[in-house]
This record gives sequence, C-alpha cells and structure tokens, in this order.
Amino acid sequence: MALNIHQKPAKRRNIAASMPFLPPLAAMAQRLLHRTCRIEFVGEENYLAAQEIQPKPVIAAFWHCAYPSILYFFRDNGYLTIISRSRDGDFAASLVKSLGFSPFRGSPGKGGVAALKGMISAFRNSPGGGFVADGSQGPAQVAQKGLLLLAMYSDAPIVPVSVAADRCWRFRTWDRTLLPKPFARIAFSFAPMIRVERGASPDEIEECRLQLERSLNDGTSLAEKAVGRLHKV
Repeated sequence: MALNIHQKPAKRRNIAASMPFLPPLAAMAQRLLHRTCRIEFVGEENYLAAQEIQPKPVIAAFWHCAYPSILYFFRDNGYLTIISRSRDGDFAASLVKSLGFSPFRGSPGKGGVAALKGMISAFRNSPGGGFVADGSQGPAQVAQKGLLLLAMYSDAPIVPVSVAADRCWRFRTWDRTLLPKPFARIAFSFAPMIRVERGASPDEIEECRLQLERSLNDGTSLAEKAVGRLHKV
C-alpha cells in the first residue's frame, strides 16, 4: 500500500476528554499511596512562620520532580497553580482539581502572560499557590524568573519546599520525578521565606532567583539526609 506523504498525522488523543474518570482515579491513588507513608518535617519553624501570614497569600515553590508529594501535602486548600495549555496539561488540570487545587492554564509563549496577570488578580482573595520553580520543561533544578515576577507583583513571599523519600520510584523524565513507594518515609524541608520587593531591579531579581535555587537544592540535601539518603544533583 502506497504511503500518502501529504496525509496529515493523526491527532494526539486527549486522555482527559476521552476518559474523564482517569484524573479523579489518579488523584485517589495519590491520596491512598501517601496515606501509607510517614511524613517528617525539616525546618518546621519556617513552615509555621508561613502559616502565621495567612490568610494573606504565600507562594510554595518546589522542584518539578517533587510534584506528586507536593500535590498531596497541599491538597484541598484551594491553592492556585499554573498548568500548561497542552493536551497533557488537560489531564494535569483535571488531576489537580480532584486534589482541591485551582488551576490556571498557561505556559511561556502560550498564554503565560495572561495567566500571570490572572494569577496576580486571583491572589488577592486566595490562600496562595504552589508553583514549580524550574518550570514545566526545565532545565531541572534551575529556578526560572517567572516565579520571582509573580512574587514581586503579588507581594506574596516565596516559601521554598523540598522533598525526599527513603524509598521511591524515579521516572525516566527530564526532571526524574520522585514518587514515594508505599510505607516510605517522606521528608518535607522548608527554607526561610524569600521576599521580592516591589520595583526590584533586574539584578535584585536575579539575586532572589539564585537564593531560591540555593534554598531548594540545600533543602533537598537536608530532606535526603533526614530520611537517610545521599543527595545527588
């Protein structure tokens, strides 16, 4: 049979639309898995300091690899989070909704500016949000500037949160996503809050970006030490 080189490729299947039961099922699995685990804190005083600020909003910042456990920890609080407009993002948006988050759809170059403006506006009447510091596509463990701009324009402090588990699976993705195994020990490490002053210069924003990056990497080391694992960058 001859191949028609002008034939358009088949459209990628939208799993969230074709099988709407999957995101809630995945969310339930997330809840059940993490409920078997023992959670520990590193830098609990930093977590409590952030709690004292509320009901004013705060920004929880974390590496992309920690996403599964972060979603569980901050579940059912109505926190905002940003999800890309891709088809994969459709599944993620449905998943985070099932875990009690409010997703904003956007990504750099594809609604990112509009999503940022909407996020800033929504921050005024919310408990805050959770955002990946290294973005949706990396590079891994390199903080991006967008999160700092959100903090500056919303006047919300950033709370760096790192995660480690003594027993876990590591996915073969760009970020090496961490998923704890059943009955694992999970350490959540909280670093001191970072504030980006309104009207900060580009150099000051870069300084805050580097501070966030160091805080998350140092926090990962502390969390892995707490559960008896060696940190590997």
